[in-house]
Formats: sequence, structure tokens, C-alpha cells
Amino acid sequence: MSYSNCHTHTVFCDGKNTPEEMAQAAFATGCTCLGFSVHSPMSTAADWTIAPERLPAYTAEIRRLQQQFRGRLEILHGIELDRNFAHVDPSEFDYIIGAVHQIVKNGHVYDVDYTREMLKDCAEKEFGGDFLALAKHYYDDFAAFVCEVRPTIVAHFDLIEKFNEDQTLFSTNDPAYQKIATAAADRILDECPDILFEVNTGAMYRLGKADPYPMPFMLNHLKRRGAKVIITADAHCTDALSFAFDKAREACERAGLTVFELRRRDGKAEICNAQ
Repeated sequence: MSYSNCHTHTVFCDGKNTPEEMAQAAFATGCTCLGFSVHSPMSTAADWTIAPERLPAYTAEIRRLQQQFRGRLEILHGIELDRNFAHVDPSEFDYIIGAVHQIVKNGHVYDVDYTREMLKDCAEKEFGGDFLALAKHYYDDFAAFVCEVRPTIVAHFDLIEKFNEDQTLFSTNDPAYQKIATAAADRILDECPDILFEVNTGAMYRLGKADPYPMPFMLNHLKRRGAKVIITADAHCTDALSFAFDKAREACERAGLTVFELRRRDGKAEICNAQ
């Protein structure tokens, strides 16, 4: 099976393998295009990002691999740019994945996908236990960030749902929740109609989640809006490079979505129909 994946992490941030190990594994498993997307340095505390002083080494290694794998595997030099990024010039990268991993409120920082307990603590301390209020803050912040930065790809849009598989934190079937999430998606698509929303299998690999991000109701909404989607692994190790891509494709097909991918053209990433 051939595939492409443009959401890949390595030892330069919180991944387990080197870029070369990821590239070798991708080539061996039929990957046609591999995009590296290191977590950007942050102005807020985070232990899963690249240190600013290591960015030149990251760039040099990805550029080296582009030469090493020329004609065998297309390699893209990307970055996962977070809401509170720092020390980064986005124009230096082939493409940008826009993400929000943290809620910052009243001077406190919470990583929304770190632990279930941290997310609950955020809801209780900053939003009086109201997860709908937390969701509105998160999605409004996400939409504002994407409209400001205009990345190539929107990362794991409903990341706050990561620890809610059992629906005990909040109900994703609640019309009020769905209205908040779809309104944020609408704002993004109104401003950036050609942006890609990723269908991300990362939590399926790491947590055994049944479905990729975003949830089926959001995929259906993206179809109604004529949005473009791209399947990504959010891979942090070689075994995850194409994990559950078959299920992600099925989810896109059920929603009637056309899948796109990235290819490198003239030193930048270009959106193309998936093969």
C-alpha cells in the first residue's frame, strides 16, 4: 500500500526515532511523501517541543535527507506551529501545521492532551467545571490563531476530545458542543477556504481510540462546507507512520470527503489530490 504522511515527529522534539530512521521506515513501507513537522518552540512552558537553538540542526538534517532520498522518497521540511510559538520564522518551512495544545487562562497553562486529570483541573479551576465554556475558549482561540497565521493544515481540531472516549467529561453529541465546534470550523473556512483539515490517527495508535480526529459529526460538517482533508499519522515512532490509515480513509468515504495530500513544488508544499 502506498501512502503519504506529513505529520511526523522525531527525537528533535518528543518523537522516539531519528529523522533518518523515520525516513528509512517510511520508504520501506511504501510511503511516497514524508513530511517532518517538529513541535515549534513555545513562549509558554512545554517539555515536548524543540529547543530554539536546535532548529538549525533540524533544518540541516531534513535538507540532508531530501538529498539522500532524492528520487526514492519525497521529503518535506515542515513545522507544527503552536498557538504560543516563539523563535520561529514560518516562511522558512515548506509547510505549516497549525495546532493548539494548550489553554492559557489567568496566567495558568494547561496542556489539553497531556493527561485527563490536567484537562479536568483546567475545567474546574478556570471554567467552574463547565466543559462547554472550556470548549468555547479552546475553539475560539484555535480559530483566531489559524485565521491569523494561515497554516497549510489544521491539526487535530478536536484535541480536547482525546480523553473523552467514554463521554464522561462532556457529551460530544450535545448540540451546544457541536455548535461551538462547527462555528469555529466555519470561521476558519470562511477566512481560509483552501486550508486542509487533517484526519489524524495519532490517538488511535497511542490510546486505542476508535476514531481519528476529528469526530464523525465534524467530518460531515466539513463535507457540507466543501472543505479539504488530509490523512496524517501524527507519528512519534516508526510503527505509527501509516497506522489505521485504512480506517481514516473509510471515515472520509463515509462523510463523502475527498482526500488530498502534499507534494513539494518549487521549494514549498503544494496541495494535490491523493493518488
